[in-house]
Amino acid sequence: MQGLGRPAANRARSCGRHAVGLLMVALSSAGCSDGPAERPAPPDPMPAAFAIREAPVVFTEVGDSLEPAADVEAMIAPYRAQLEDQLAEVLGHAQGGFAKDDPEGTLDNLVADALLEVAREMAAGPVHVSLINEGGLRVPIAAGPIRMRHAYELLPFENFVTVLSLSGTQMERLADEIAAANGEPIAGWTMELDGDDAIEVRVAGEPIDPGGTYRLATVDYLVNGGGTWSVLWEARPEDREDLGILIRDVFVQYLRTHGTVTPELDGRIRDAADPLRPGQQAPTQRERREP
Repeated sequence: MQGLGRPAANRARSCGRHAVGLLMVALSSAGCSDGPAERPAPPDPMPAAFAIREAPVVFTEVGDSLEPAADVEAMIAPYRAQLEDQLAEVLGHAQGGFAKDDPEGTLDNLVADALLEVAREMAAGPVHVSLINEGGLRVPIAAGPIRMRHAYELLPFENFVTVLSLSGTQMERLADEIAAANGEPIAGWTMELDGDDAIEVRVAGEPIDPGGTYRLATVDYLVNGGGTWSVLWEARPEDREDLGILIRDVFVQYLRTHGTVTPELDGRIRDAADPLRPGQQAPTQRERREP
């Protein structure tokens, strides 16, 4: 079978050497040949005169001292102005400062409440509780207007909301993992932390039913293997509902709906040794979950 290019009878019908691009083809010293060329001897090492002994490198330090390029600035100016207008939008108003804290923080509660409320509005079925990782909340919120830029600073990651169906037993295990982390932002359920164990775990004020099914709103980062809560990694595809909304957009929607938000601690997650907050009732011994 003939190959591509010139017919086989005409290929390699030349004498000497022919350079094709960077490939050197060497023919037999006997003259011309129709057969494959003999492998040429390896080239001699590079002469010492051509050895590379140094390669000078010039570094240019980029910093604020460099003057902006006028043509580039002119090109991006309209986009910068538009972006600044969007980031300056006032979403709501904070009646006080919001901050993270362990085991419960005002910022933790705000974002967890927002997640639970919006997930309940969007999900196909009921949503009982919410959970988000405190490490995903990057900055506090000061008293005063809350702008769009604050939402991006607080929640800079592109994490989508996911709702999982968990058994009561899985919920109790998840509560213990939260206790081991000394608390995380939650809403819709309460617990007390007894060292690395969670006790008095309740959903909507009722003790966990080990045989029941609970729907938890969280973010896909934690379900897909992020964080340390291994219970969330066990979810089967049929137990998962992806809502297609970013946690940041959930926060924005919540603020637009409520307008004004007030920092509050309600004892939803606390150390078992701490005194009860006003309005809380001590559970009976019968209701306590055995360690």
